[in-house]
Amino acid sequence: MKIKVGVIFGGETVEHEVSIISAVQAMRNINKDKYDVIPIYISKERIWYSGLMLRDIEVFKDFDNLKKYANKVVLYKSNSEFYLKKVTGLFKTNIETLDIILPIVHGNNVEDGSLAGYLDTVGIPYVGSSVLGSALGQDKVVIKQILKNENIPVVDYT
Repeated sequence: MKIKVGVIFGGETVEHEVSIISAVQAMRNINKDKYDVIPIYISKERIWYSGLMLRDIEVFKDFDNLKKYANKVVLYKSNSEFYLKKVTGLFKTNIETLDIILPIVHGNNVEDGSLAGYLDTVGIPYVGSSVLGSALGQDKVVIKQILKNENIPVVDYT
């Protein structure tokens, strides 16, 4: 049985488009014999979408069309399984089960520990740093102070 990998990308950051490009490239190159790849796109408005069409970079040229055909979803846990649940339409059904999340995100509100915190709250395993590690890595001033305190050389501030 294949491992179901939810690839989360996008977000409201200035690096939104970079995240889309990175995720599409990763999804294209993940070993399909071992993994089922489920795209999970976060719009600049923080709305989560899923659908196989999100594997195609061309879809992101027409956001109105994307919103029309992709499913709005939320991530949740029930009976020790993780699901993407459709949040619009007559039937709010589970559309996909997930085993693990691969975040491919950049910038504030995603890479800074916020997304890791949400995934920890839901309880789903994910690839990457913990909430604390992500938050520290994003705060360059604090991380430089920590490294200096441990006698690790750092570049001077500008």
